[in-house]
Amino acid sequence: MKKISHQEINSNSFTYKTFLNQKYRSLKHSNFFYVYDEIFKKFFGKKITLVEVGVTNGGSLFMWKEIFGNDARIIGIDFNPSAKSWEKYGFEIYIGNQSDANFWKKFYSSVDNIDIFIDDGGHTNKQQLATFFSSYDKINDDGVLIFEDTHSSYMKEFGNPSKYSFINFCFQLANIQNEKILEKENLYKYSEKIHKIEFYQCMVVFHFNKHKAEKSLVLDNGGEVLNSEDYRLKDAKVFTFIDKIKKNLREKISLRNYNYLKKIYPYFKFLVFKFKNLKDKKFFKKKF
Repeated sequence: MKKISHQEINSNSFTYKTFLNQKYRSLKHSNFFYVYDEIFKKFFGKKITLVEVGVTNGGSLFMWKEIFGNDARIIGIDFNPSAKSWEKYGFEIYIGNQSDANFWKKFYSSVDNIDIFIDDGGHTNKQQLATFFSSYDKINDDGVLIFEDTHSSYMKEFGNPSKYSFINFCFQLANIQNEKILEKENLYKYSEKIHKIEFYQCMVVFHFNKHKAEKSLVLDNGGEVLNSEDYRLKDAKVFTFIDKIKKNLREKISLRNYNYLKKIYPYFKFLVFKFKNLKDKKFFKKKF
């Protein structure tokens, strides 16, 4: 199979061509541009606010300005005071440490309602997590919060791999997205506005929409029911056996005792699943 270069992959990418067209230096991964094309197209030609952490060389600021137009408010954040020099070109620049909650408090006293937030800063777990927590409530509905270079969660120089890495935090949010449908109270706060999480190579994108993020409901179209026996666990013989016992018990014991058994049945099933997961683990290891 012929290897395709990143130039060929991005040959029709508007954001890639704009990236190459800049006078000042910017560093981006080759796969970022078709991601940018996908997630930014709804913002083209609109009056938006874009914030990027990590702008010392200036190239990305000019890239965003060209991509989104003169009506876009482009704001840069950097730890290096020399980044202030880009203000003379019309950009808003804030100097500070992204791992410092006080910096974010001061920043958000001046900036609010962000459409696109891009973290291309220091890439440590603390910096990325502090940025997420401080910025979560400031992203507009239909806005995006983007973390670049997330491969730092696997690099020793960033103190990783670790169960406290930023990418593991993202995985936990993905778990919460799937768990939300269950009947549980007080679910983790950061599932309330995020309706979609996209994992790309070296990048994680959070999509914000409070209404779409609401707990999904099971809907019934009211159609006629035929052949409704539940076959979902038919391949798990132990469950078929348990269900047969359950059915036989219903015919032989009192309603009171049966209702009691119904209550403990899910817990028993949970233990069986735990046992079954050991087999799943062996299967997984064989495949990977």
